[in-house]
Amino acid sequence: MTTSNTKKIAVTGGAGFLGSHVVQLLLDARHQVVVLDDFSNGKDMHLTPVVNHPALTVIRGDVIKREDVQRAFAGCEVVIHLAVLCLRQSIKDPERVNEVIVDGTLQCLNVAREHGIGLFLNCSSSEVYGSAETIPMSEGHPLNPETPYAAAKVAQDMYVASYGRTYGIAWATIRPFNMYGPHSHWQGHRGELIPKMIVRAMNRQPLVVFGDGSQTRDFIFVRDAARAVVSIVDNESVRNMSINVCSGAETTILRIAELICENFGLDPKTYIERQPPRPGDVRRHLGDNSRFAHLLGFVPEVRPEAGIRETVDWFRSLQYTPAELLRQEALRNWE
Repeated sequence: MTTSNTKKIAVTGGAGFLGSHVVQLLLDARHQVVVLDDFSNGKDMHLTPVVNHPALTVIRGDVIKREDVQRAFAGCEVVIHLAVLCLRQSIKDPERVNEVIVDGTLQCLNVAREHGIGLFLNCSSSEVYGSAETIPMSEGHPLNPETPYAAAKVAQDMYVASYGRTYGIAWATIRPFNMYGPHSHWQGHRGELIPKMIVRAMNRQPLVVFGDGSQTRDFIFVRDAARAVVSIVDNESVRNMSINVCSGAETTILRIAELICENFGLDPKTYIERQPPRPGDVRRHLGDNSRFAHLLGFVPEVRPEAGIRETVDWFRSLQYTPAELLRQEALRNWE
């Protein structure tokens, strides 16, 4: 049983990048946590520090399977819906990504409605905005998805909001910008910019920068994003709305590459390899975090210098050799 100060909370995708950090913070706050994850992206090792926690239940299951969702949501008061497949996979296999993101969200919403869930906290993405029409991008920015992943995320958001209006489910949608940090994905098509660069630096391989590297991103450390998610659980002012989870600061891709080189004692002039610009590459990506700051009462604390250093330390702690990491980084399987 929960007390008046704690809740039973289901976290879909709770063994994933963001999810594992959210689970840790929820347990630290003495909530009971049920993780639903099929471990296609999530990893057992992400939950190793808490796997024996008495308030944690882990269910290996799929958000598109009703019986799995029913088991996970039973007795819960809050759902934090993080289950997802990645942008790059959507280019190769849009139907499977749509199934997980859209059909999986519908399954979760239907079960949440049946169980009388008090809050459905939905994790979207800044990808729903597409290329910036205005800088910084506020929550009112037009939704202009440019990939199948982003289109599925727009549909997810619309379903969550429409279920709130139709069935009275309290909801909140977060739109994280460029997250990075420990537990980030580096393997194959799931790999993101910063972890891929770190793995290459560990192997004294060149860090690839497309174009001149002056394109910018709004990078947010995963622990700050997780703090935002957990803060929303008990914040009644963040209901029935979307909120950007971002740093509100721009960092160039070249600067990120230089910071990673610094952490490995590499000369950027030698180890940064420039390649031709990629077609359609976004030049500027900057979020407006004023709603974040006003409603949650804090702003992201970890700057790229400290965040990259901590991420590098995490990679160094893994039980893989640098060569094994590089081999996984190069995988191109879509299974």
